[in-house]
Amino acid sequence: AIKFVNDKEDIDDAKFDEECGVGVVVTKEDVVKAVDEYTETVKERLVKDRYKFFGAFFGGAKSVPSLRWANGGDIKEVVDAKMLEILGPKDERDMVVKKKKEAKVEVKVEKKVEEAASVLKVPDMFFEGELARLHRPGGNPQIKPELMEEHLKATGGKYVTRFPPEPNGFLHIGHAKAININFGLAKAHSGLCNLRYDDTNPEAEEERYFDSILEIVKWLGFTPSEVTYSSTHFQRLYELAVELIKKDKAYICHCTGEEIQKHRGGPERGPRTACVHRTRPISESLELFEKMKSGGFEEGQAILRMKMDLENGNPQFWDLVAYRVLKTAHHRTGDEWVIYPTYDYTHCLVDSFENITHSLCTVEFQQSRASYYWLCDALEVYKPVQWEYGRLNVANTILSKRKIAELVNKGHVFDWDDPRLYTLPAIRRRGVPPQAINNFVHTLGVTKSDTVIEVAKLDAFIRDYLNETAPRLMGVFNPIKVVIENLPEDYEDILTVPNKPRDPSMGEHQIPFTRVVYIDGSDFREVDDKDFFRLAPNKTVGLLNVPCPITCTKVVKDPATGKITELRARYENEAGFKKPKTYIQWVAESAKHNSPVRLDEVRLFERLFLHANPQDKREVPGGYLSDINPESLRTENGALIEVGLWDLMDRWVRESESKTDFEAMRFQMTRIGYFCVDKESVLGEFGGKGKSTASIKDTVKKIILNRTVSLQVSSTLKK
Repeated sequence: AIKFVNDKEDIDDAKFDEECGVGVVVTKEDVVKAVDEYTETVKERLVKDRYKFFGAFFGGAKSVPSLRWANGGDIKEVVDAKMLEILGPKDERDMVVKKKKEAKVEVKVEKKVEEAASVLKVPDMFFEGELARLHRPGGNPQIKPELMEEHLKATGGKYVTRFPPEPNGFLHIGHAKAININFGLAKAHSGLCNLRYDDTNPEAEEERYFDSILEIVKWLGFTPSEVTYSSTHFQRLYELAVELIKKDKAYICHCTGEEIQKHRGGPERGPRTACVHRTRPISESLELFEKMKSGGFEEGQAILRMKMDLENGNPQFWDLVAYRVLKTAHHRTGDEWVIYPTYDYTHCLVDSFENITHSLCTVEFQQSRASYYWLCDALEVYKPVQWEYGRLNVANTILSKRKIAELVNKGHVFDWDDPRLYTLPAIRRRGVPPQAINNFVHTLGVTKSDTVIEVAKLDAFIRDYLNETAPRLMGVFNPIKVVIENLPEDYEDILTVPNKPRDPSMGEHQIPFTRVVYIDGSDFREVDDKDFFRLAPNKTVGLLNVPCPITCTKVVKDPATGKITELRARYENEAGFKKPKTYIQWVAESAKHNSPVRLDEVRLFERLFLHANPQDKREVPGGYLSDINPESLRTENGALIEVGLWDLMDRWVRESESKTDFEAMRFQMTRIGYFCVDKESVLGEFGGKGKSTASIKDTVKKIILNRTVSLQVSSTLKK
């Protein structure tokens, strides 16, 4: 009731009573009919998930508009009966069965990716909350009943959505929410979702943006039902504009932008006034519009405006521009057109042409909903429903295309895919799995309010996801050579280590343990301390996955510089030796096994800006460029990593379709953080998927790693 009052200027008592449920009676027969109809929209999901789908099925049924005032007990009774009718009684498929551990588990790291969603308990946002209350196809009134009949005939009653980006830049983290909502809603109801390029501004569009958008949609795991372009409909849009003029609902205007603003009125400009061209004869506007189309006007000399309602308090009714002159070649239509439709004119009409059932957009378009409906009704075309949801923003970063372009052009970042940015190509390059992004969006849910997330919250989610899915490899940034003197020169022990401790489903790999190993410089102190539990002179420490610990017996230094060149140690393989308090990572030296793997560069990324809102002039009076964190990128050269990296790379060679998704080679570097291989690495020539090939270790020329996210460092690790 409150929502109804807030949305209306004049209150219709009858409508108000209807919204409050006054006098509404929902019979058992009404419930049966409504549940039957709803069941058809989710039947595929119901059959697949069986009784596990009960909660979402029941919640969705309760959200059916006609059952708003129905008795909940009646709905549950009908839902139970419907499930029994379709599925039959519960059987072993509906029982939770604990699986016995198998003696030997095949290495299937990629399986963890599929399981991570259930591990992290991702909610189903399409059958809970706001999205569960959306109308079903056919439930949106039309100005003419036959329009809905034609629509349902064309769609077969399916849900039809679209993701409609402008191809004038790279997608960012906020678009991940739009992609998930539009593609996800269609998928949840066995419907269709188009990827539509809103390509009506040839001045800003580039081929690389088209390519990147489709690639990112696929990377996130979605396949468009169809890839469409607004430009495909240029002729039809033009013809409808002519019809709009003939209906006296559009006119040619010659006002400048400044004059249009003045006519809009306001505290400094006085009352709102009509344009002097608004009363122009229809025949004259038709003639001038044809002149616009044939190139008779220069840019800015003439526009086509819709004749809407200047008395309406909504600015979206103040005679919006429908067409403007742009003498710029279009990437698809070339020089065919010199006039181009605006977003306000194009968007709703192309939604109508594509038979979209749910036009889902962010809340800044809420005022546009009324003008969206006005134009569809003015032209008497099928009218989709527009529904708005809150945007997803990230604190401590910049998402504006113009400002990111400035960061790129001034050399503050590598490019639009610099891992310090939050464009989706940048997030991908940083090594964030697409499933983690999708799950994060689902976890946030869908509301009418904008969501601003702290970078730390997103990082924590990514960290949790990678903790479940990423194999573990040992590496050292600042290597110190350790010679274990009581082992033979040719000593070699092949250790089988788990890809993830205490999780046999992640598989295992082998590494050599030899007389010479490397540890990280941070794990050794020449001067011991009672609070330091790692290696020091005459102190013992464990080596991860090695049966016995080592004790430091000697420190060897360069006589000229005094710098430590190596440590000497003793392998404590005597029976009964006490288990050490601490274990550290290490990497063996073994030419036979190409160990260690030498990393050309490791890039450690931090926040790009110092403040949570670098665009806040109060916090950052010098502007966002003055707020760049000078420590946002650190590099480590000369780092070493274990030979398990070769296994990871070999598997990628066998399984990668594109051979360009280097970031898919991701792992945890034990006790350090999560990393991936950067696209600037040079891996050499290798065979395609399924082809036999020599190990990638024989072809690699350069390895660069990006840190995806750090580990949550405990107090003991800081010691």
